Amino acid sequence: MNVTVPIEKHVVLVGAGNAHLVFLKRWRMSPWPGVEVTLVSESAEIPYSAMVPGHIAGDYRWDEITLDLVRFCRSADVRFVAARVTEIDAAHSRIEFAERPAMAFDVLSLGLGSLPAAPSGWSGSEWSFSMRPLGQFTRQLERLEESLTQSPRPFHLAVVGGGASGCELALAIQRRLSKSTGFRLTLLQANRRLLPSFPDRAARMMEARLRAAGIDVQLEACVVGGNPGRLRLSSGQELACDGVLWATPAAPPAVLKASGLGVDESGFLLVHETLQSRSHPTVFGTGDCVTFRPLPQLPRNGVHAVRQGRVLFDNVREFLHERPLAPFRPQRNCLCLMNTSDGEAILSYGSFASKGRLVRKWKERIDRAWLDSFDVRLARSASEGSKSDNPSLARRASMTDAAAHLMRCGGCGAKVSGEVLSSVLCELIIPDDPRVLMGILAGEDAAVHRVRADLFGIAADKLVEVQTVDYFRAFLDDPYLFGRIAALHSVSDLYAMNARPFSALAIATLPYARGPIQAAQLRELLAGATRSLNELGVVLTGGHTSEGHDLSLGFSVTGYANEDQLFRKGNLAPGDALILTKPLGTGAVMAAWMRGECSAAHFDEAIEQMLIANKSAAEVFAKFGVRACTDITGFGLAGHLLEMLDASHISASLHTNSIPRLTGFDAAAAHGILSTLHPDNARLAGRIQISDSPPSWLFDPQTSGGLLGAVPENISADVIRELQSSGLDHAAVIGTVLNSTTTPQIQCESAQ
Repeated sequence: MNVTVPIEKHVVLVGAGNAHLVFLKRWRMSPWPGVEVTLVSESAEIPYSAMVPGHIAGDYRWDEITLDLVRFCRSADVRFVAARVTEIDAAHSRIEFAERPAMAFDVLSLGLGSLPAAPSGWSGSEWSFSMRPLGQFTRQLERLEESLTQSPRPFHLAVVGGGASGCELALAIQRRLSKSTGFRLTLLQANRRLLPSFPDRAARMMEARLRAAGIDVQLEACVVGGNPGRLRLSSGQELACDGVLWATPAAPPAVLKASGLGVDESGFLLVHETLQSRSHPTVFGTGDCVTFRPLPQLPRNGVHAVRQGRVLFDNVREFLHERPLAPFRPQRNCLCLMNTSDGEAILSYGSFASKGRLVRKWKERIDRAWLDSFDVRLARSASEGSKSDNPSLARRASMTDAAAHLMRCGGCGAKVSGEVLSSVLCELIIPDDPRVLMGILAGEDAAVHRVRADLFGIAADKLVEVQTVDYFRAFLDDPYLFGRIAALHSVSDLYAMNARPFSALAIATLPYARGPIQAAQLRELLAGATRSLNELGVVLTGGHTSEGHDLSLGFSVTGYANEDQLFRKGNLAPGDALILTKPLGTGAVMAAWMRGECSAAHFDEAIEQMLIANKSAAEVFAKFGVRACTDITGFGLAGHLLEMLDASHISASLHTNSIPRLTGFDAAAAHGILSTLHPDNARLAGRIQISDSPPSWLFDPQTSGGLLGAVPENISADVIRELQSSGLDHAAVIGTVLNSTTTPQIQCESAQ
């Protein structure tokens, strides 16, 4: 019997705008028992828009203005999904993606932002930019700068839009690219003056600064069309240009128009004063993608979005508890600080405006304080040693206290309900396979295989069956990714023996939750698993599901092989070259992620490697007649290599500086972050010959790690070339097999 709180509700935030960031910051301080929160964003790193002009002008590095969503969400115990939403199905409470299964929600909040609007029919060009998404825009600008540096030439850039963003970006770009020979910039504003929503004094200051910077400002210049190289104005004039930056008034995301949600005539989501959709009360909206119905002309700016975040957090909580919601009350006047890329900034508040260096310093202080408020490391140092400020500990304590009355059964009483299971299984895409007589769709008590040599292309007297099983607790908070990696990890043992897996039985444990929540988790879990299995030609033929404290998944996998062609651990020979097909380090990287200390870049690097199947590596090894092979998993490189050495009664020398490692491993290890299995693996250190202490990567446990194979030294270069051409870019010769007359051991050079 177990005591815990089931997950009852799922809140999904789409978009990493200011309102959602405030929501997550408050969630980190005060989570709600029984509620799971997921943030969906196309990018794992987002720049703070107020500091982008400063970055473009050269005042800030990129890492100084970005927020790492992987690290931040992990610190808040929030699931993060890096994906683009392609459809919003509010009627069925789910969102759709192009590359992964749909995600169900109980409450959805949309903070999708907006995009600058180009004239209809605009075909674009190589140097046609939109200022959003900001990350993409800055990368395009970097490519333009590189192009102008490598091929100096006159270049005329037109910035369309004279609002605050257009003016700030124009000044920043002019400062950055003015050193390029022949670069000039024109700012086109459809209105009769710049900054139409600002006081006249602020507009005059901005126009004076633009002209002083050498920017040609054209007012009442409304762009109505054109083509690459030429813009057509409403006056009938045409402007020749080499590139265009669209900084025009916002247009709504296209996904809103087809969502069935209530939108205004322009396509923006209509929300009430409670920030709820006019048409669907389970959907909330904030930021640039909404029209606030009580005040339709409310400017779409970050100040309002920040205040919306506080109301959103409270209202979603009250909505889940079926209590009255509070209204969002916008400020009458908002402070606006605009970077003028000359060491100064313009301040605008109500009818007041000013410009100077003190304003710029104030702006920088406010901007840095905003980003620092989301810095996981600063938050941790401020609350170190305080259990009440630790979100994970606080959440566990509140969950336990709130659910002391709830008792969950064990044994077969812990099985997931038949309704949940059947609703998910009927949606899975399971391919037909002549070797499977009865599989998951047959509804029988067990899977049935046809064991006929002709179905496997192997002589009957050489056909052997190979089986393995793997099962572990989730090390990710994304069931879909976890399912993909768990399936690849489970079939790896067969590839390490030159067997071909063809069927798998799943063993899954789902956290205690309400039926629809469990169904959604199982759907994502098995969708990820079947994607990996189907890509490898492996059929899911059945399985077992149960409830438990943690999401867990494993597979019992069956494959077949030619007895004479099996890879074995004990076939090492002196002089063989040892080849590793993937970099080491997933253990430490995932340990850092669980602590909220892993950057998005290091997280993505590890996931990318874990999603590479060992099938192609096994095929290359088989082609070149590999003598011995194993896969590197939980016991680390040292443990699995010693298994081979013991079986072969031989030793090996490792080329320490040739071992491929994830960059995230070195970063984690430098901060003393290693896997909890690392100390047990390190007990083998006595069998390592090295002048210094053994490097920590020797004992790092791997999930979905690579293959370690041995080939004659004279063909090792050919094997490496073939592996790398198969997509295994990090494949490397890492050592040599030695003669041994004593206990097998590993010799390695001192780490540098």
